[in-house]
Amino acid sequence: MSSAPVAPRWDGGQTIFVDGSWIGGAATYERFDPSDTSRSTGRYAAATPEDVGRAYDAASAAQPSWAARTAVERGEVLTAAAEVLARDLERAARRLTADIGKPIRDARGEVLRAVATLRYYAGELLQPSGQNYPSAAADTMLMTVEQPLGIICAITPWNFPAAIPIFKLAPAIGFGNAVVWKPAEAASGSAVLLAEAFEQAGLPAGVLNLVTGRGSELSAALMGDQRLRGVTFTGSNAVGASIRQAVADRNVRVQLEMGGKNPAIVLRDADLRDAANQVTRAAMIAAGQRCTATSRVYVDRPVAEEFLAYLREAVESLVVGDPFDETTDVGPLASDAQAATVGEYLEIAAREHATIVAGDGAAPIGCFVRPTVLANVDPDSRLVREEIFGPVLVVEEVDGLDAALERANSSEYGLASAVFTRDLGAALEFVRRTESGLVCVNRETTGIESHVPFGGMKASSSLSRELGKAARDFFTVSKTVYMRVPPAGG
Repeated sequence: MSSAPVAPRWDGGQTIFVDGSWIGGAATYERFDPSDTSRSTGRYAAATPEDVGRAYDAASAAQPSWAARTAVERGEVLTAAAEVLARDLERAARRLTADIGKPIRDARGEVLRAVATLRYYAGELLQPSGQNYPSAAADTMLMTVEQPLGIICAITPWNFPAAIPIFKLAPAIGFGNAVVWKPAEAASGSAVLLAEAFEQAGLPAGVLNLVTGRGSELSAALMGDQRLRGVTFTGSNAVGASIRQAVADRNVRVQLEMGGKNPAIVLRDADLRDAANQVTRAAMIAAGQRCTATSRVYVDRPVAEEFLAYLREAVESLVVGDPFDETTDVGPLASDAQAATVGEYLEIAAREHATIVAGDGAAPIGCFVRPTVLANVDPDSRLVREEIFGPVLVVEEVDGLDAALERANSSEYGLASAVFTRDLGAALEFVRRTESGLVCVNRETTGIESHVPFGGMKASSSLSRELGKAARDFFTVSKTVYMRVPPAGG
């Protein structure tokens, strides 16, 4: 295992990693610290379609020999990558914070989740593979065997710069595939660190190839290569739809995790203070920039006033400030553009005369937005229908579980949902009727574990699942084998 590089790659713009080599690009782009946008955090190579083609060349050359490695050997590389990340925890966490403004405590937790995911898949590779079946013929053995899918394109977002890429890269690489990886521009620095971790772990050249740059300029090359066998993507619905359309006429496996407008229901028998604390965490931590963040709450009318009081207290106790400060709960939004988008929704709230329960409804200051809770919002408002991806929560009073479920299920999205109640029957009814892939009872909608499947319903997902054992299904293909023993002496 080699030592970490002395100077960060982003100091010199050599951030494209193809066939085991770090190279620059024909052009570069610069990123800035969202907590202080005058401060540059690095300069990165803007890959070209030709760079993407070279990445596919390298993946195609490397994949057969990597697939031929034993599961134990591939697992050892994942374990070694986990050790590199764990060793460099503070450096990686500070890179995440510089990239997107994630508070340093949350950034450390995210890197540790990536470490745990790598270790999980190192172990998952050693679980039983394939199945045996009884045959109608006495001289025939009947079984299934698995093999890698082939070349995977991974397209990852900026909001979890370490965890989400590893959710995809660990199983894709572990099960014997080669990867062409395009991270979000805002997460470029974190992507370089992760690629370095695999490099230092001894991953053979060409198995992982990183292309940094603007997705709109690379999408045709990424999706158009005829050697592509699978795409795993997390991001917006618009980009997800374009990916699906780009490969629709080819036999390419697609895994899409997209938007959410996640509801929580608070029933009259709930522990209201606990519910308010859970909802606050789910809505406001990471400045609301989580796919599974709670953005709508439907509260039983008889307890609405009390719940709102607890919610106001919890939200206004959050510390908003410098993401490198250990006491900060909520840092800036990830970019000027994201802050401007959230500011537009706050303008809508003002025009529609929404009641401000917590926060001040003020326009962003730089990339900072104060966590805001709104009430008395029209159910057809954009504030209720569209994913804001910021620390803005809308609360509506309803009459009981049926009314709450009707409102909660009215969204086109179906990623995550939660109910708060002491009534087991109501909880089970919610589990049965809620239209989301992730279902939470008496807990926040955010925070997922690597060893269980994850994915949404409706417009939130391609209905495939990632993580847990579901990753094996996506990143491998099954063969059915009929093995007949010929007659003796034939």
